[in-house]
Amino acid sequence: MKKQYLIFSLLLALLTLMAACEKFSTSIDPLIDRVEDYRLTSESQVDFVINGVHTRWASTLDILSVCVGLLSDEFYFDSRVPNATYPSFADIDVGDITLDNNSVDAAFNPLGELRFFADDLIRRVGEINFEDQALKKKALFWGNFYGGVARYMYAAFFGLNPAEGGGVIDNGPFIPSADMYAQAAAKLDTALTYTEDAYLTKLANTMLARIYILQNKYADAYTAASKGLVEGDEPYQALYTQVADNYFWQQAGNGRTQCVLDERFKGYVDADANEAGRVKIEQFLGTDGTPFYRQAKFPEADSPIDFLTWQENNLILAECALNGQAGDAKALINAVRASHGIDPLADVTMNDLIQERDKELMCTGLRLPDQRRWDATYQTWHLGAGKWKYLPITERERNINPNI
Repeated sequence: MKKQYLIFSLLLALLTLMAACEKFSTSIDPLIDRVEDYRLTSESQVDFVINGVHTRWASTLDILSVCVGLLSDEFYFDSRVPNATYPSFADIDVGDITLDNNSVDAAFNPLGELRFFADDLIRRVGEINFEDQALKKKALFWGNFYGGVARYMYAAFFGLNPAEGGGVIDNGPFIPSADMYAQAAAKLDTALTYTEDAYLTKLANTMLARIYILQNKYADAYTAASKGLVEGDEPYQALYTQVADNYFWQQAGNGRTQCVLDERFKGYVDADANEAGRVKIEQFLGTDGTPFYRQAKFPEADSPIDFLTWQENNLILAECALNGQAGDAKALINAVRASHGIDPLADVTMNDLIQERDKELMCTGLRLPDQRRWDATYQTWHLGAGKWKYLPITERERNINPNI
């Protein structure tokens, strides 16, 4: 009993000392081991905060894209693949996803932070008296741009139920995909009011065009894409480092292979060797000698990810042209093919467009919403009835959110 009491007394003394040290250390002005939140609400810190939003977007994009690639028919999981050990990936692959799937958590949580950081950037701007109005506009552009991107990601990739897409904001009620897409578009429209830069204007319009095309809103998609990226424009990329690495390389590439490509991608290259320039794959052997194929689009830990490109914008315009809008779908698609040294098509149909998007947008996460939106007409969905068509809003979110 005395021994237990002595241990308790020592622990109490230690806790008291720690509390005293904490009180002492936090009385220093300014703190030397942390940044107090209010100090970021300063004109001198705006670029720092913007860079933080950029970084959270990049670290959200790669993890989320791998997960939704696995839920789509782009990737699959096979235990014969060396180092393929995550049961959470196996569950996503077959659409039997429990609400406590930790790989979904790993995508959902940073997305929530991205949305918060983007919206909070706008809040901070409203509390700062700017001398540099150009900096203020820059912050408001990126806050609204990424606020729109985050809402697009909720709408396209998450759901309350297997066939009911959408997300939540600030522990609020469930927002269905259509309404979340509308919020995303409104954010991007607002972003456009804060820039005169030609490239950023085209960038935001291509993002708008993506949002509209994923809803099959062809007139709206055409209007936005007509002001979007054009041939010769640089892609807008998410950047990575050897420390903050690209998740495709880490879990679906030669860093570690857990997610492998569907064999149709090998078929694309077999049918036309020139496709190897954009459908970048490499073969390796499973534990039993079975050949598998993994993406080689991101061969290094710091390989960047193209998020928005003129090629995607061209394919949006081509799809619009095939669905009642103005434009030459064949010329638009063939310009994309020519950018990779691939021979032109003699004619194009929606089936060609679907295949071109499959090749061009490999490893971008877009295959999943494409499959869902085309399924009624082209039977593009690959899992049975009752399977998840979205990543589920996580158990943790459901437990802390009284509105869902």
